[in-house]
Amino acid sequence: MWREIRLLAESKPVVASMSDVAASGGYYMAMAAPVIVAEKLTLTGSIGVITGKFILQKLYERIDFNKEILSRGRYAELNAADQRPLRPDEAELFEKSAQNAYASFRDKAAMSRSMSIDQMETVAQGRVWSGQDAASRGLVDSLGGFSQALAIAKQRAKIPQDKKVRLVEISKASPTLPEILSGIGGSVLGVDRVVKGVLQDVTSLNGVQARMDGILFERLENMPGENQLFLLVKEITNYFG
Repeated sequence: MWREIRLLAESKPVVASMSDVAASGGYYMAMAAPVIVAEKLTLTGSIGVITGKFILQKLYERIDFNKEILSRGRYAELNAADQRPLRPDEAELFEKSAQNAYASFRDKAAMSRSMSIDQMETVAQGRVWSGQDAASRGLVDSLGGFSQALAIAKQRAKIPQDKKVRLVEISKASPTLPEILSGIGGSVLGVDRVVKGVLQDVTSLNGVQARMDGILFERLENMPGENQLFLLVKEITNYFG
């Protein structure tokens, strides 16, 4: 995405506007824009990489679970084997991988902000800054809200400030309840068949509908009014118990 934003900026004015939080991955995308606008209290920066690996050996022993991996290659089990600690050479490679990821992030940030690697290093290393502090350190170009970003975009596009422009919001639709629960059943809890059976019953009937952050709850026509949503959620969660 960083690359695509930079390519877009070669042909169109691109301005990144930060709201309350735009750190780590948020800053990774924003830094591709030629101009970054943040609010004074925006949390940003966090140019760093956090990684880790769970070793579940003792948990597997407690639940009498045996995991066996058939692999080929010296480091084939680096990310797959969670039933044993990493060998020293694996741990070394794991650490190098994290360091390489950090160096890539830091170097792209330095290039994007026209800084040397040493200059970027003084504000990177995972440090989190307020928008005001980020601006004083060269990570942000201007302080202000969306209206400030819009004014800069108009200026760069040679559009008069008093001219109205059409704003188009592009966002990903929120998942429906069946999509969420089917995903849980299939990938985490292993109760996909049970959940799908419940959801077929839920979605095949018409009745009262409620929306909460884009999630659709349906079926409720034969339930007492004030507790309809509660009873539906309780009915579904009982299958997990």
